[in-house]
Amino acid sequence: QVAPEEFKTSISRVNSCLRKSLPVNVKWLLCGCLCCCCTLGCSLWPVVCLNKRTRRSIQKLLEWENNRLYHKLGLHWKLSKRKCETSNMMEYVILIEFLPKYPIFRPD
Repeated sequence: QVAPEEFKTSISRVNSCLRKSLPVNVKWLLCGCLCCCCTLGCSLWPVVCLNKRTRRSIQKLLEWENNRLYHKLGLHWKLSKRKCETSNMMEYVILIEFLPKYPIFRPD
C-alpha cells in the first residue's frame, strides 16, 4: 500500500520537473517553427534535444523514487511510450508495475 501523501509527493515531483522545462521547450518550438523553412528543419533540433533531456530527467526522477520507496513496496514506476487512443500521435505515460515476489525462505 502506498500512502496517498507519498503518491501525491511523487506526482508533484514529476509535475514540477515538467513545469520547469515546458516554457523553455515551447519557446524553442515556436522559434523552430518560425525558422523551419529557412533552416530546412534544422531549427527544430534544439526542441528534440530539450525533449530528450526532459525525458531523461523524468526517468532519473522515477528511478530515484523507485529506489527510495516503491521497490520496497513491490512496485516499479517507469516512463513508457504509447500511441494515443484518439489519434496516431505518441505520448509518454507513467506505468506502475508490480515486481515479482521472490520466495526468500526457499533454498537455492
